[in-house]
Amino acid sequence: MYCKIWQYSRIQKITLKTKSIKTTIMSTETLLKPEEVALEYQNFMQDVQKKVTINIALKDLEDLKAANYKLCFAKKVADKAYTVVWQSYDNYLFNNKFSWVPVYELFGSNIFESDIRVEVSTNVQQIQLGETSTLNSAGILEDPITAGPKTLFTLNNDYGSIHPGVNQLSTGINGETISTPIYVAEDAVVSGKTELKPVEKILVWFEQNIETSTMFSTSRSREVEIDLTNTNEASYIYENQEWKKQ
Repeated sequence: MYCKIWQYSRIQKITLKTKSIKTTIMSTETLLKPEEVALEYQNFMQDVQKKVTINIALKDLEDLKAANYKLCFAKKVADKAYTVVWQSYDNYLFNNKFSWVPVYELFGSNIFESDIRVEVSTNVQQIQLGETSTLNSAGILEDPITAGPKTLFTLNNDYGSIHPGVNQLSTGINGETISTPIYVAEDAVVSGKTELKPVEKILVWFEQNIETSTMFSTSRSREVEIDLTNTNEASYIYENQEWKKQ
């Protein structure tokens, strides 16, 4: 499984590639100081952050806890089915906040199998929308270049059969910011280009005996799909075993 805490040094590397900072550098013709980079990054992330609030009625909370259910999240990629548990939590309470930003990583896996955790087979490469990374003949993901549509990123596969995978940065209900898989293709792709377009839709549900980064290929129960395409925040409550928008 691929899972790590996001470090500030990695964030610095990403911020230097953002449009807002490029514009500032070009207009002033000076390099930004580290504290200015951090401020630009914070402002940028506030603008693009998506956030959901999940409330759970007290009676339902008691029942879910007693039966050892976990609160789970999954993220949409293109028009594909949800395939990976982005995050799962057993320490949820009455009020739970989950958020994410468009910070992505690309990887390849040799396997997709339901009910096991994601196995990352290649190196992991940071990538942004509008970029392309090549998986070369040796099976190494190369540094991305600016190429392709600006609403997605592209895997240029010179290697052969591989399951493309995507990580995304999220901040969980426990306040931990971490990059974990949101997607692994159920079917392997062969040589050529594969476009990957993250969509601002998430699936939220309760399930027993499941962990973060577990792959799945069947529909979930006790679920709700939340669409944040045209908004940055949404709030839902789970009450009497039903989801309601607040």
